Amino acid sequence: MAQLKEILEKEAQRATTEQCAAIHLVKEGSFLRAYEWSAWLCVHFFPDLKVTHRALKGGEDIVFVGFPQTSLERFTPQGAAVVEAADGQIDLVLPSGTFSPQAEVGQLAADFAAWKQSQPLTEASKKRQEAEKAVAERGSHPRLTDVMLRIMAYPLERHSPMECMAFLSEVKQQISEIL
Repeated sequence: MAQLKEILEKEAQRATTEQCAAIHLVKEGSFLRAYEWSAWLCVHFFPDLKVTHRALKGGEDIVFVGFPQTSLERFTPQGAAVVEAADGQIDLVLPSGTFSPQAEVGQLAADFAAWKQSQPLTEASKKRQEAEKAVAERGSHPRLTDVMLRIMAYPLERHSPMECMAFLSEVKQQISEIL
């Protein structure tokens, strides 16, 4: 599985209309996920897909959609070519007429940005943002209630054991600064 940073870098490489007309799917367990621009394209063709909008540390946020690998054929737009990459990722190359010939990358990027902002954040992400904002307003020293909010908002089921251990280490450090 590719790292999120690598996935986001690949999604940001949309300089031509040909690059804009590709859906990058990442294998995650038995599911395929499309992030950012690719998620926007998936929802364009399949509006019933559930969009997840999650806040990340540092004020960034991501959107993604997912579906079982066994449903790839169902979620492949008509006329799209399925290309499997060496790293196990799958690209759906949309037909050349997907965007009008006059479509400009800048306008497509603006459309994507507007769509992304219209997607509601998950509840856990809202709580995390509120806790981070409260800490930022008071300076670098969080209150115990801020740490507790962070713990309550952390989705254990969506993280690996190593990520949970790193999170626990951060929380432990914050508590030691408070006490």
